Amino acid sequence: MSDFGRDQARFAPPKTQLVSESDESVAETIVVPLGSREHLKLDKTNLLSRLGAIWGTVPIRALQHLDLKNGAYGVIGASDFTMYPLLRPGSIVQIDENQKKPAQAKWRDEHDRPIYFIELREEFICSWCEIREGMLLALPYPNPKREIRRFVYPREAEIIGRVTSVAMHLVGPQP
Repeated sequence: MSDFGRDQARFAPPKTQLVSESDESVAETIVVPLGSREHLKLDKTNLLSRLGAIWGTVPIRALQHLDLKNGAYGVIGASDFTMYPLLRPGSIVQIDENQKKPAQAKWRDEHDRPIYFIELREEFICSWCEIREGMLLALPYPNPKREIRRFVYPREAEIIGRVTSVAMHLVGPQP
């Protein structure tokens, strides 16, 4: 989380520029609830709003462009390689809760295909998805080690919304 603020601040300006560490707005921080240390499981994909009430220091510019009141945000768990390399573990995703129905369209490539944040009974997942004959198919990024997961829809799986933006490291854990 501590690096997220620095990354977010660097990409926020309308024009590409170098942000120096001495910039006052980058250096300013506030203490915010981030989640209970006991219940904070960063290895699993989760909604940021469900991480509880742990207190931590976050750079103000990290929160400047987040609509925390009206938006939903999730974190891709450290052990979740479902959409790797499109979404790396540790990525923060913004979720549009108004887009809950997977489109039946053709996509040019994997970057064009919508990714959804999905709530299961005991966990969250983030993947491409399709609904067929009462089943939600959670489709991972193509990899022989990952399989399509099937859930009775909507009893076993609920689509929280479509992932609309992501903040992630370009170098990080690899499966």
